[in-house]
Amino acid sequence: MKFTSAFAALALSMASSALAQNKCTEFSPCSREGYCDSDAMFCLWDLCDPTTSYNATSCWQPEGCTSRTTTFDSSNDVIAIRTYGGNPQANAFLSVFEPNNAKAANGQLELDMTYDAANNKGFGATVKASTTIKYGKVTARVKSASVATGVVTSFIIINEQTGDEFDFEWVGKNPAEVQTNYYYQKELDYTKMTPYAMADTSAAYHDYTIDWTAEKTTWLVDNVPIRVLNRADTLDAATGVYKYPTSEARVSFGIWDGGNSGAQGTQEWSGYPTPWSPTTVYKALVESVTIECAGEQLPSESESESESESESESESGEQPTDDGNGEHSSESGEPPIKCRPRY
Repeated sequence: MKFTSAFAALALSMASSALAQNKCTEFSPCSREGYCDSDAMFCLWDLCDPTTSYNATSCWQPEGCTSRTTTFDSSNDVIAIRTYGGNPQANAFLSVFEPNNAKAANGQLELDMTYDAANNKGFGATVKASTTIKYGKVTARVKSASVATGVVTSFIIINEQTGDEFDFEWVGKNPAEVQTNYYYQKELDYTKMTPYAMADTSAAYHDYTIDWTAEKTTWLVDNVPIRVLNRADTLDAATGVYKYPTSEARVSFGIWDGGNSGAQGTQEWSGYPTPWSPTTVYKALVESVTIECAGEQLPSESESESESESESESESGEQPTDDGNGEHSSESGEPPIKCRPRY
């Protein structure tokens, strides 16, 4: 089930320094959901919208894949995105909402959802990996928050700009199952969801795996395959297009209030209403995340393409100059481009 938090939009509007009516400015170059600013909350690849940003290079480049296991033993394993300096080796996950309801504590990632009285619904949390992935295996050891109707927990591999997605989701309406789904290019086809019955998912940790290759994707629970999607089976005969997600993406985890969302279909899917008191806190827990990249661990295709373009520009004789403040301008007189630090 797709969900865009109104709270996220409000947080963005409060945090941003300029409105992206058409294009962002040089000093707030990155656009996200209609607002502009200059830090990771707006410039991170996949969150940043290049079509309304200041120029084609305002959004940060995708970082590419790094194989690693994160066990959340350090507070640095997940940080508020506003404090992120651009080094994915220092911080494995970024909390993308304000206020920040995600933290590494007690050797696990805690995603909290608290009560927002003004809107009579929960305000949850979403974290995204600081690295990207295009094909590979991701295993997360998760205890869902399905302790009450309406509470939704998610483990997703998603590209926010293209809409390509693979996911596991847990809903409070059915605590003894996990749901698998996928989306292609923002097509909201909800018929592809498949449930898998198991023991109460909020009572114990289980290993959930998405094994994504160019030809097929396999969902596994505790190392047992529960679903296989073959690319060959996604052919749309009318268009000749294989509707199989292939976009470079980020691993993401979240918790949100489906029961009090106000959308009838979402409420019926997740269960409703979500029970709240002023002190209620729902928690989704992730004990570990293992990312295994497919093939060699190289910079992403997008970054490689960007570097090739830069080499072509160098060969043509148009050299960028550095003014000493991390800004670059070309001899053609174009405005300076704000650049993130590189690690």
